[in-house]
Amino acid sequence: MVAGPPATPQLTAIALQASDLPAGWAGTASDPDPAEASEDAALAQCVGGKDSYPDETGESNSDDYGLDNASISSSATSFRSPTDVTADIAIIKSPKIDSCYKQLAVSQLGGLPAGATLNSAEIDVTPGSAGGPSNVVATASGKIEITASGQLLDFYLNIAFITGPSIEAEVDFFNIGTPVPPALRASLIAKVSARAGAAAQA
Repeated sequence: MVAGPPATPQLTAIALQASDLPAGWAGTASDPDPAEASEDAALAQCVGGKDSYPDETGESNSDDYGLDNASISSSATSFRSPTDVTADIAIIKSPKIDSCYKQLAVSQLGGLPAGATLNSAEIDVTPGSAGGPSNVVATASGKIEITASGQLLDFYLNIAFITGPSIEAEVDFFNIGTPVPPALRASLIAKVSARAGAAAQA
């Protein structure tokens, strides 16, 4: 397993805080992704871009916040140079990103329960802020449909990609049956974006 870069107070302050969420959302410590380095490399290779993972200087993951079937999490990452962020933006804006990100999302599902089948998976990455803060460089939405024990389950995901000169942040939303409400998504994305922008100017 490749150890990730260390968390820093600045990055931890950018990522989601318990106080950002409405009452009822419970936080649990995030589990490190041992495949993060290989996943980043695979996405860069699929798109034909630069793998910036070796240039990461720090990373902080928020708690995973859950309510019923929904979960929300975030991360903040720093890099050696603004050119690393530029390279990642180029990957997000690549015409290949939808199909490549779909492969990544499906692989991150892990092994399906016995008897479950993957019916379909769609991921759409849209460059631009989608009406949000200007340092939101892209958003993604997706739906993954599986059948388990004869029951059809729809998994919805939404992602916001946020940047600063040498900082990237991401806010991830996941729910079963329906997307996390747009108003809540917009509120949390705005809070993380504001902190990322302020940190970049410090």
